[in-house]
Amino acid sequence: MNGAGAVRKYSVSDAAARGVCPVCTVLRHRQTRLVEETGIPFAKHLCNHHAWSLAKAAPGRIAADLLLQTLRTRRSEGPRALHMPCDFCENLMHEETDKLKELAEKMRTPAFLQWMRLHGTLCLHHAKKIGEQLSPEGSKIIAELVARTWEELDQGLANYAQHASHGEHAGGGVLGRAAEFLVCQRGIPGEEAPC
Repeated sequence: MNGAGAVRKYSVSDAAARGVCPVCTVLRHRQTRLVEETGIPFAKHLCNHHAWSLAKAAPGRIAADLLLQTLRTRRSEGPRALHMPCDFCENLMHEETDKLKELAEKMRTPAFLQWMRLHGTLCLHHAKKIGEQLSPEGSKIIAELVARTWEELDQGLANYAQHASHGEHAGGGVLGRAAEFLVCQRGIPGEEAPC
């Protein structure tokens, strides 16, 4: 497909910031680049989220080409096409596997491990996946940071709900942080069952 090009990949170190899952951040960035800038050359199967993302945000030619490919695939494959995995989701799952390996390697570095202990955040999905790849000490740190994040979000959501009940909506970023913590970033396949 014309218009598709290489998508710059970011490291988990680039994405490590207080309050966000670095794996989700990298995947969200990758997803945005795939949808809004370059597309992927051959996308014959799309999930609900990625079809609508293309329709809304992709350059017209890229969106039309990819949706046309999907339309033609659906026509030729019939009902079987409904059970095929989304090409965007597949791309993101491969990227996720790479980034989890990268994070596991990075967590062997004492300075990064200490930073994660004090400031790091992971969504529940990525915390579970990375915990399976780490030493017992690394898994313990993951459990600590998940517990810390849980408490911070619990307190932040309670405070926001109290202020919102009085018409004050400052600090609403806690809603997005809670959503990411529970189910990953939007459009990133996690463990949730499809609707």
